[in-house]
Amino acid sequence: MISIIPLLSVLSMPVTTASFSGSERTTLQSAISSALYSEEIHRFYQQCKQADIDLADSASTPDNQRSKLQQLLQQKVHSTDIQYLLNADPKLTADLKQNILTLKDCADAVAFQTLQDSYDLALFSLEIATPLSKPLSDKSSVSASQVKQAQQQTLALIESSHAIAWANVADRQQLRAVQQANYLHPGYQGRYVFKVQHGWRGNTGHYLGMHIFVSDADIDKTAKQWLIFLDKNGHFINALEAEQASDHLKALQNADWRYDVHGNLHRN
Repeated sequence: MISIIPLLSVLSMPVTTASFSGSERTTLQSAISSALYSEEIHRFYQQCKQADIDLADSASTPDNQRSKLQQLLQQKVHSTDIQYLLNADPKLTADLKQNILTLKDCADAVAFQTLQDSYDLALFSLEIATPLSKPLSDKSSVSASQVKQAQQQTLALIESSHAIAWANVADRQQLRAVQQANYLHPGYQGRYVFKVQHGWRGNTGHYLGMHIFVSDADIDKTAKQWLIFLDKNGHFINALEAEQASDHLKALQNADWRYDVHGNLHRN
């Protein structure tokens, strides 16, 4: 059974910052940290204002500070959209937020001043940071057309395959002579083979020769699990390392068949 990968769910994923250089990631960290401090100061200021507690002696007006932040954000990340900035790297945002103390006592002017000092330091870090080479949205957003194209390529590969299998890399020396004769081509010279676990559409043999030659020196650097795609003659159409196959596995859903520990084929 093939599932259509929801386009909207992909489009709603956080933007990726994988293309950022080291200095740009430092800029992003300074920007997110400054934004988080600004949000907490504004929240606390409003809380105390509603409680009729005056913090004027210990704090600058948040609106004045926010104006400076927006100027720096425009200069450094080319955007003043704070929510978009915080969504740019959710893990980084969450990690930085853990380090910001949530204030509760409006009478604690010392704690509030400490928070302000930390905010000033974050703003200074942003002020001296290297601007992003491109706007954050240009570097990180994934267009609908790109997502749709990737989805179409995934489904096209599945539809063009006679058999699809999830396999582990195994040492052929573990196979008995009769197993090697039954499953492997006489001309197959590689030491390492695929041991098929389960699959979709047409079934394959329990063992298959690999699509690439893997030497003893390279085995530790080779992925141990693969999603493989075969035509009706058993020839490889494609083979994806496990970490590259997540979208394909989501589309395929539950396997149609599997091999048990004794090598017997079962239909699900």
